[in-house]
Amino acid sequence: MVKAFAAFLLLAAPAAFAGPKSPASALSQPAKALPVAPSPRTGEDVTTQPGSAAAGTLLADNSGAAPQNSQDLEIMHIPQLPPTKSTRVLDVEPIPSRKAWILLSIADHSAATFDAYSTRYATSRGAREADPMMRPFASSDAIYAAIQAAPVALDFIARHMQRSDSSLLRHTWWLPQSASTGLFLFAGTHNMVTAR
Repeated sequence: MVKAFAAFLLLAAPAAFAGPKSPASALSQPAKALPVAPSPRTGEDVTTQPGSAAAGTLLADNSGAAPQNSQDLEIMHIPQLPPTKSTRVLDVEPIPSRKAWILLSIADHSAATFDAYSTRYATSRGAREADPMMRPFASSDAIYAAIQAAPVALDFIARHMQRSDSSLLRHTWWLPQSASTGLFLFAGTHNMVTAR
């Protein structure tokens, strides 16, 4: 914008930059052609002679009394901005319900507690614990705390699966807790049948 304003001032007031010459000598000199930047279509230099009116060129105002001693002016071309691309918002799958995770956690821990109770009941009637990891706790109340280690680990695994980048894991997050709940219920039922 500043260059365009400067060009306007130079063309509008050529007498200010001309120097001390008489008006008569200025009229006797022929007007000079102004060089123009290369044409954007052909790439060739376009020079205009006085009297010719090519599109996109600047002609000096020869009506004044001063000769054309101004500097060559550059033509400013403003490039067109590319059209804006429309953005599309993708639907993001919601994170599975925390409430469902809590309900499955409660079910898993309850089934583990039932398994611990049935194990204590069966061992008190002469049965033997088949799981070697639970065998040291089978005859004491510590089994209630020890058996909860697996459900706690599965709770963390299920919660991690809910927030996974993999679509398969996000859709099957409920499997670890559900399978554990089923196994604890089966083991507890088996213990009760064995005790009878």
